Amino acid sequence: MQIFSKTILTLLTAGLLAGCDQTKQNDITDKKAIKSVVQSYQEAFNKKDTAKLTSQMTADATYRNPVTGESAKGREAIEKLFKEKFEKGQNRRLDVTIKSIEFPNADEAIENGVMKVIFDDKSSVEMAYQAEYVRESDKWLVKAINMIELSEPSSNFEKLKELSWLIGKWIDYDANVEIGFDNQWDKYKNFITQHFKMKIYGHDDIEGKQIIAWDPIKEVIRSWVFDSDGEFGEGTWKKVDNSWYATMRYTLSDGRIGTSKNVYTFVDDSNYTFASIEREVDGEILPDINPVTVEKIE
Repeated sequence: MQIFSKTILTLLTAGLLAGCDQTKQNDITDKKAIKSVVQSYQEAFNKKDTAKLTSQMTADATYRNPVTGESAKGREAIEKLFKEKFEKGQNRRLDVTIKSIEFPNADEAIENGVMKVIFDDKSSVEMAYQAEYVRESDKWLVKAINMIELSEPSSNFEKLKELSWLIGKWIDYDANVEIGFDNQWDKYKNFITQHFKMKIYGHDDIEGKQIIAWDPIKEVIRSWVFDSDGEFGEGTWKKVDNSWYATMRYTLSDGRIGTSKNVYTFVDDSNYTFASIEREVDGEILPDINPVTVEKIE
């Protein structure tokens, strides 16, 4: 009986694996077919061939672009919409980038991607889209296309570009202490993010992060800093001659309040100096940190 059960289990497992392999192969084949539909759509758009553009749509397909207000239901109505679009305005070229293709079931598919329309004057507009497909007579047809315009992300780079020399990896060290800094832009250059780590006698001690940003309300550069001791602070930055003064206020891990002016002075592409002056903790004056040279390593 045990041998019989093992045999049945082996056969069932083999059947399941074979079924999984077949499903995977079907997905690959279907994705290839849908990519072919997308390629045909792009080529037809660029040739202004509205008949070909709509030939791989269902008879009751829908097209909707809420940004432009364009919408149509039915293959013939969609073809008419694109004919009118192509007959007026500038010439345009379409580039399509597929982001994903998923199959809710064996006869339906959802494709997500980005369409970029480039005009003769070199201007362009990008739109995210979702296309719904159905399988009819073993052929994939577009059932619906829904568009959403992608707005160009804003950037405060112009407000922060004078600090762009900070970007990179830097190090400040002596015989006992080493502090490393890794300063990078965020994706759209709205922030400079600094990661720092201090080593004392070769052992990790403190690490943390500082974020530098433009405040459009106060119209000033600001920063926020957090470290692994539980301390945090914020400040405002101002340029004086060749130096940047960051006026900081900190909350220490024991609840005391500290203040300082941190001074960053550009020397050349490979060096800047750092100093900290007017340092106090709960009203107690602390000695200044005299300028030290910070070297760029990458």
